[in-house]
Amino acid sequence: MGTLRSAWKEAAWVFGLSRLLLLLITYVGGVLLRPKNMASIPCVQNGLRFCLLGWYHWDADAFGRIAHVGYRSVADVAFFPFWPWLIRLGAAALGNRFPLSFLLSELLLSNLFFFAALVAFYVLAREGLHFDPAQARKALWYLTFYAYGIFFFAGYSESLFLLLTLTIFLLLQGTALWRWWLAGLLGCIAALTRSTAIVLLVPFLFFYVERFWGADSLAAAAAPGEIAQASAQRWRLWLRRLLAGLPALLIPAALAAYMGYLGLRFGDPFIYSRMERTVWGRQFEFPLVAFGPALGALLTGPLHTEMAVRNLMDLLFTLLPLGVLAAGWRQMPVAYRFFSLALALFALCFPLVAGETLASQPRYMMMAFPLFLVLARWSKRFPSLDLVYGGFCAPLFALNALLFTLHYWVA
Repeated sequence: MGTLRSAWKEAAWVFGLSRLLLLLITYVGGVLLRPKNMASIPCVQNGLRFCLLGWYHWDADAFGRIAHVGYRSVADVAFFPFWPWLIRLGAAALGNRFPLSFLLSELLLSNLFFFAALVAFYVLAREGLHFDPAQARKALWYLTFYAYGIFFFAGYSESLFLLLTLTIFLLLQGTALWRWWLAGLLGCIAALTRSTAIVLLVPFLFFYVERFWGADSLAAAAAPGEIAQASAQRWRLWLRRLLAGLPALLIPAALAAYMGYLGLRFGDPFIYSRMERTVWGRQFEFPLVAFGPALGALLTGPLHTEMAVRNLMDLLFTLLPLGVLAAGWRQMPVAYRFFSLALALFALCFPLVAGETLASQPRYMMMAFPLFLVLARWSKRFPSLDLVYGGFCAPLFALNALLFTLHYWVA
């Protein structure tokens, strides 16, 4: 209970400060500077509405459109349905006026889920990994003010997915069957939120082996006693193993359910993958393929263009997280290591096929939350890391927020 109280307190500080900063940047971008494509924004006018509409484009626009009219456009099936469904519920509570109610719903839900994710992250660091309070607090700050942490404010699905992932990790710390079934249900929701959720099978597998096939469970099955009693113990152990493993199947089952819906609606259960390739420009490739074009564009093209800057940021914030995770590989439990590896590989296997091939990778890499746990652990040994990280990421956090509200492409 004490850890939970501390989690709420620490999360409130970092959340409040970051949101005040983002609201200030939103005002600067929306009123003082004005977006570069102001004329294309619906319902443009001064005041709060105009400021908030600076966040309503790209994926946020797609989610709001799906929430409003459903999958009327076949191209939108690449966006999974649970997040738009939540947006629709929130918009109904806010008056159902398009687009303002849908934008407000996106922003409110995204920030609510991020605050809850901060609380879960602190509890996981303290109780799951036995961090001291200072390290757990730093993990929150590193996550919140990461250069691409603005997507936990925007109407994207990052906050929801992060909250679901962290809660699953928390639940899988114990052996009570209700924890595993609740984790499976949350994994099902995550799989209806984004395709990346399939990598949540990795922590399920590693925690399952550790909790139900480890030395303690085997010792319980081999406990001395009457033959009948020992046999009953073994049957109970096997039954627990079965009941604990079944919830993991809810994750692929949710993906199969969405594919079944697409098959009934559009006649092709794999149409979401086809739309990713033909409309959104992403298709399966080997993980390192995307680095060549991005690096080549930097080495051969002019360095002063917007595309060159974007390629540089993509490369930097794809390689840096990978480097930190590789360097801190042995400092995290095995489930955290292989979850990060699976998530990074999944993201890198679906780059853009042309142009800015590493586009959005910094945002995807950010979801490998052990990255921030490694940094927090290093901060105890290297106190100057706080200044280095703050001086590097915090200005980029503010700059990316400003660019986003001005309708320049960010991740």
